[in-house]
Amino acid sequence: MRRFFVSPNLRGVLNNVRFVSNSDSSESSVTDFLDKNEEYDSLASRYLGQSSYNCFIIHPYVKWGPDKIRDTTPSNQLQEAVALIRTLSSWKVIDTSIAPLTSFQKKMFFGKGTLEKLRSQIRGNPNVTAAFINVATLRNSHLTELENEFGVTIFDRYNIVMQILRMHAISTHSRLQVSLAEIPYLRARIRHDNVGVVTGEHYDTRRIMLQDREKQIKSAIKKLKSQRQLLRNRRTTMDFPVVSVIGYTNSGKTSLIKALTGEEKMQPQNQLFATLDVTFHAGQLPSKLKVLYVDTVGFIAEIPTSLIECFNVTLEDAMIADVILHVVDLSSPDLQHQENHVLKTLESLAMNNNFESSSDKIITVGNKCDLVASCKGNMIPVSATKHLGLDVLQQEIENAVLKATDRKIVVMKVPSGGDEMRWLYKNAVVLDVSADQHNSDFQQMKIIVTKVKLDQFKSYFIENKC
Repeated sequence: MRRFFVSPNLRGVLNNVRFVSNSDSSESSVTDFLDKNEEYDSLASRYLGQSSYNCFIIHPYVKWGPDKIRDTTPSNQLQEAVALIRTLSSWKVIDTSIAPLTSFQKKMFFGKGTLEKLRSQIRGNPNVTAAFINVATLRNSHLTELENEFGVTIFDRYNIVMQILRMHAISTHSRLQVSLAEIPYLRARIRHDNVGVVTGEHYDTRRIMLQDREKQIKSAIKKLKSQRQLLRNRRTTMDFPVVSVIGYTNSGKTSLIKALTGEEKMQPQNQLFATLDVTFHAGQLPSKLKVLYVDTVGFIAEIPTSLIECFNVTLEDAMIADVILHVVDLSSPDLQHQENHVLKTLESLAMNNNFESSSDKIITVGNKCDLVASCKGNMIPVSATKHLGLDVLQQEIENAVLKATDRKIVVMKVPSGGDEMRWLYKNAVVLDVSADQHNSDFQQMKIIVTKVKLDQFKSYFIENKC
């Protein structure tokens, strides 16, 4: 049975709370319809199969006007496209090209001169078996045009990202979300294959099959969402602060959590979308206050909204956290573009899901500071792999957690060995205990306590006695 993971050192603290289905049979039924659909598998393997391709990468960019991207460069975007292809182990990058456009909305995708140049490069190289056009999605008319011109299989960014996600989806929940994200793409592609015969029996059979599968997946995700809400409620009852770690894909989120928690079993990977499952990891702040760090799926620019929406359930865990660590890669030449994209996506998610704005609970962390000369902007420089700057970061996290969860550091004078001491050890974080200088029958206790618990203490031990 596949599970959402909780770190081993957290099991005692959380009393074995894990993201699991209510029963083996319910999860098995989900796995069955994901694994045992030959008709769907045949369709998916045709459009999303991970065959071996020798790829020519083309990055189109708008030269001027409102569609021009201004916080990055075509060269940086091309390098990210290369990284995407190299994440697919059996694919190779044969050559690359940057192609200027006046608009993405033209009937013919490339201008005549650019098209002739690219056609010559691709058809003139017998090693090229596919072309990756680095845009979110290609319209069916553009797909047909480019396939005819270049004579090879054409991929857009949606397709490539989907293939990477399929490769890294392990748990039932991540597989469900990836499967849901595939459907709009496959639906568009079967329309492309049936231009002129869209009412044909074969097309209708596939369309209905995708429609039925989409309903099944949404129903299964809805059940898992309910289970996640129950587990969130249990975490809330146990009153553990939650710190979510978000960032552009491959910014070092998992490495940072490993450094903050000391969890040796975490295995960060230097590749895009290495993490698709939400995982929880126990950490301790300088004051000994325990927190849960949440590792989440990475962000990436230029993918369709429909793909992002499929991961809403996963991203909710990030949005409802008490504090958000936004990890940026200081060594990336596209740092500003990546940072802007993550912040914009967070605000969009908050708006679409009726969450409060996350801007006031974000701590920006500049990771990989050991690879750059300086750190610009309002961020905390760290190196997760070299363990640099972690003390400063942990103190900032503690300050933010205390503020977000309405916790206070309080010094109390209580009877030695009395019910008050026992209650505080159970319901607060005890930082220090020392004998009272004026009365040996009392102890001075320095604690971290929530306002709710502090009010309870006053009610139990002060107001009642009065």
